[in-house]
Amino acid sequence: MARKALERLEAGLPAAWYHDPAHYRRELDAFWQRGWVAACRAEEIPSPGDWVVARIGEQSLVILRNESGIKAFHNTCRHRGSILCEKASGNFARGRIVCPYHAWTYDLEGKLVGTPRRMETPDFDAKDFPLFEVAVDTWGGFVFIDLSRTAALRAPVGELEQRYKNYGFENLRIGKRIVVDVKANWKLLAENFAECFHCPPVHPELCAVVTAYQDAGAWGLRKRPEDKPEYKPGATTLTMDGTSRLAAFERLNEKERQTLYTAETVLPNLFLNIQPDYVNSHIMFPTGPQSVRIVYDWLFEPRHLPLSEADLRHYVELWQVTNAQDARNCEWQQRGIHALPFEHGHYVPQEFDAHRFAQWVRKGLGASGTRVSGKSASRARRARKAGR
Repeated sequence: MARKALERLEAGLPAAWYHDPAHYRRELDAFWQRGWVAACRAEEIPSPGDWVVARIGEQSLVILRNESGIKAFHNTCRHRGSILCEKASGNFARGRIVCPYHAWTYDLEGKLVGTPRRMETPDFDAKDFPLFEVAVDTWGGFVFIDLSRTAALRAPVGELEQRYKNYGFENLRIGKRIVVDVKANWKLLAENFAECFHCPPVHPELCAVVTAYQDAGAWGLRKRPEDKPEYKPGATTLTMDGTSRLAAFERLNEKERQTLYTAETVLPNLFLNIQPDYVNSHIMFPTGPQSVRIVYDWLFEPRHLPLSEADLRHYVELWQVTNAQDARNCEWQQRGIHALPFEHGHYVPQEFDAHRFAQWVRKGLGASGTRVSGKSASRARRARKAGR
């Protein structure tokens, strides 16, 4: 979508939407339980029987590989509702999923194949008790799940699939992973990724390499007498000093090799920092009204792995510092928006993508999104009475 500055100051989302528990539940229903959500990398489950657990809001999912491909199920036994997998990952021995409570047993297709010690009754048919299956699909090596089973994944990723076909995302492998819990609402992280108005005071290291960011998100939007460079002279990728230690992705054309950085988002929770020789991905999971867990992966072509410790540090350091700065600022923002007189924020002209995200949120919530809990409404009334 074209970069176009806002023509006026635009109102942000209501402050209560970033912390009100009742509103958080509406958003879980509107965005996280209806449509595609990134859950993991396919490489995390390379062999039949391998599994990982993904938690989407209050829903726990088991994502596994069987002989035919990737499947996803609710992490719930059909007998009495116990979770099936307590750990984060593992392998189902002998291709069987065994409930730890009463040992009801399922195959890797989710079919019930064993109910040990159960006394027989004429009304019981194992075919009536498969695991609760969840729609699953992949793009670029990322596994997506859809709890509602109502949409096609190609809709949100179709354009990206064509745009980045030469990057071979599906062939990349994890060279480094960092998992961070951030005390901020998921929308604050998404808005932060969408704008660089904050970059000069927050990201000096990033601005030293992407010199366009020194213009506070207005690069290319202002009328200036001369063109300023987008990157540090001589830079070939995004690292602390702008230098590469790896060859660019094999299938890139010349223009793509010279495109040192692109940011992409697959809402609601996949964020990509794309360079010509590696990709830094973020998969974000809401853990409460005011908290998220983010899985940061640094992805490389397999031919370069494993990287030496020095080379890995060379590629990881810039985004590790930048991501930590973003998390800190979002936590500051989360604390600040609780002020009684603060009703909503404001988007300045170069925060157009953050405003687009806010419009996406409003549209997704529809009429239900206009409601605020009684507690939040009374708080607003108190603020007005206090003479805001």
